[in-house]
Order: sequence, then structure tokens, then C-alpha cells
Amino acid sequence: MSAPSNRFVRALRSWRTQGRVPVIAEIKLHSEKEGRLMQAQDLAVRIAQYEAGGAACISVVTGRWFGGSLSLLEQARALTPLPLLRKDFIVSVAALDASREAGANAVLLTRKLLSADTLAALADAALSRSLTPFIEVADGAEAASTPLPVGCVLAVTNRDIACRETDDGDHRHSLALAAQVRRRGAAALVSASGIRTPGEVRALVAAGYDAALVGTALLRAADAAAWLAGAAHAAEEIAA
Repeated sequence: MSAPSNRFVRALRSWRTQGRVPVIAEIKLHSEKEGRLMQAQDLAVRIAQYEAGGAACISVVTGRWFGGSLSLLEQARALTPLPLLRKDFIVSVAALDASREAGANAVLLTRKLLSADTLAALADAALSRSLTPFIEVADGAEAASTPLPVGCVLAVTNRDIACRETDDGDHRHSLALAAQVRRRGAAALVSASGIRTPGEVRALVAAGYDAALVGTALLRAADAAAWLAGAAHAAEEIAA
């Protein structure tokens, strides 16, 4: 199936060609490891900071593990024109429809939770709804066995969902898999979670990643806009 035009992929591609590293900035209310990260009533302030810092897209965690809900995505859609990723355990076509109705441009599909056949079917269903499949893999075996229809984003997660992401995570996990995942030819390649500094974003871009998804580090940053601005200009440092 050919991929429909989608704002999420376009944002990742256009920002990279403009010499700025696309950062997908995350909205997450709670973490099993870190506790409360933000209050729902602070959503407008947080999104304004992300926009000011030059975030390419915003990830909204709607999973109940993390205090999220579909209404959080709907509120984010009303507050920003930026492309939105719904980050949850999507396992059905009904969830795709709900995601689109709530304003998502992309949806997380987690390889660890889905068979190859089920993932392929959901990815095609998402594409037919003009939703970008954001396919997340945890290791080399998953990366090799994951179907990747045209138009999908491939993301390497640096955290372990089996322990509800209470592990520390490490961007070096993505670095170790960079050569393998680059060969898959995804519409965009993302390193997700466990990224602590703009310097780590710089290392990931140098290794061939198109973008980074950053959550806790941004939510704990004293100045999220400044953090994002530093990461967004990582491409300029590499070119120099």
C-alpha cells in the first residue's frame, strides 16, 4: 500500500532538511520511576514551552499506566497545530479510529505486544486512515522481524515496557542498533526515551537517526524551551 501524505512524517523530514534536528517532545503525567511529572492543568503551559523551543511534533501518552487518557490527546489537539503522536498500547482498529477522532496524526504500534501479522494489518489500517504508524522495536531481533509498510516510522525504544519503564534507559542502546535499523528504509528513524541531554541527541543524529523522542528529561528540565532549542540545533554542530 502506498503511504498517504501525513503531517507527522512531513514534519520529521522537513525539519531535518532545514538543518534542525526534529525532537518529538512528550506529554506524560506520571512515571512509575519518577512519579508525578506534570499536572493535567499545566498542559497549555507545557505545550507553549515545546512550541517556543522548536519541537517538531508532540507525543501524548494516553496510557493509564502513566495517568493518561484519550481526553488528554483531545485537549492537546485543541492547543497546538503541531503533529501529534498518540502513545498507548494500540491493539485494535477501533483504537485507531478513536485516535484519529481525537486528533492524532500518528499512533504507537509496539512490536513486543503484537505479532508480525497483526502489526502489519494495523499498520496498513492506520495508513488508510492517514495515520502514521510509529512502530517501536526493543532489540535487533524485533527490528529484523518487524514488517514495515511504506510510510511507517521505525522507533528504537531505550526503555523496557516489561518493567513499566522503571529501568534507566540509555541512548547507547539505539546507537548499537543504528546500522541495522537504518537498513530497514523507514520513512523516518527515531530513538525513543531514555535520552537525557541535547548532546545525546547530537550523538544519535550523527549515527543516522532522523529524530529523537524525549520525555522525562524535558518534563524535569528547568527550561524545556532552552533544552529543545539546544537539541534542535544539533545538526548545525555536526555539519561544522
